[in-house]
Amino acid sequence: MDITNYLIGLLTGISVTAFLIGKELYKYYTKYMIQKKQLDRVLKMYDKIKNLKTSETSHLNAGY
Repeated sequence: MDITNYLIGLLTGISVTAFLIGKELYKYYTKYMIQKKQLDRVLKMYDKIKNLKTSETSHLNAGY
């Protein structure tokens, strides 16, 4: 009877620990993905601004 209670307690402890670790990993994963999407958006916007500036510069240089 004691071994059964021990095994049930061990299994419950492992399950709770796995749940809590999984919850933290999911929180980290979602935070990482949101930050990655924001960074991609900023880099894309930076590239557009950079392309606009180079195209304006080339138009100004072609005018002379």
